[in-house]
Amino acid sequence: MNSRLKALTILLIFLSLQSCAQKTDKLKSEKLYHSEKIKDSIFENVIEITGRNIESNGIDYLFNVSISKNIKTPILFISERVPLKLLPTIYPEFSKLIVVVPNWTYYDEVSQNQPKGGCAEPMASSIIYEFNSENGKLQKDSLVIMGGFPEMKMAKRTTLSNTEIEIFYTESYGSSCCPKDLQWDNKPTREEFIDYFEKENNVKIKNTYYESRGKEGEAIFYYPLKELPNNLILKFILERDFYRIINRHTKDIIKIPKIYTPSVIDISSNRIKKI
Repeated sequence: MNSRLKALTILLIFLSLQSCAQKTDKLKSEKLYHSEKIKDSIFENVIEITGRNIESNGIDYLFNVSISKNIKTPILFISERVPLKLLPTIYPEFSKLIVVVPNWTYYDEVSQNQPKGGCAEPMASSIIYEFNSENGKLQKDSLVIMGGFPEMKMAKRTTLSNTEIEIFYTESYGSSCCPKDLQWDNKPTREEFIDYFEKENNVKIKNTYYESRGKEGEAIFYYPLKELPNNLILKFILERDFYRIINRHTKDIIKIPKIYTPSVIDISSNRIKKI
């Protein structure tokens, strides 16, 4: 009888440990390749993004921090809460990003499971994400750290050189003739949209840049949008994206939420002119 009781006790302990392990595995999901190697790293030159750097309309988000292209693998610490599922959309010009965030999911679980009248503080917890883009495919790796954050040394805010500008919006046009890119005749045209947006929001959009990209009129327009507050920069991006959809009146358009981020370009090329 005692041996049966002992065996039953061991079985219950085993099942309990297995259940705990499954919960831990769920927290550490998406560990695809080598995030375990970076948990003890000291992150240098970390770019911090706080609430002061974030604008949102409740659906989409804007970060107003640009990153120099001289940084091979940017490391970001996003201290403000943003939807984690949108993180893969940030800074697409970089093939690799490391992002550290507070473990908001864990904090929510602790708060929701508090006994009535309880006031226990959750332990500090963070998540390290690593995003790798290659050949149009995105790999995401993540690691949960219970008990704290990785050691981070914040970067000083970098300044742009005389030949660099920060841009928040880019629009491209193909050939103007052979065959003609439909964007050239899409209504409202670029000029018509700028005129509408300025009057609608009582602003003036200045210092747009034009880059010639080919012998058939191919072109790119770059918008720094420095004269706009963050909420209007986000509004400009969303509205211009919408109006650039070809034959939009005939389509059922589903807008997918996104975090929009600025980029840095070099304007020293003779092909780039201020307009």
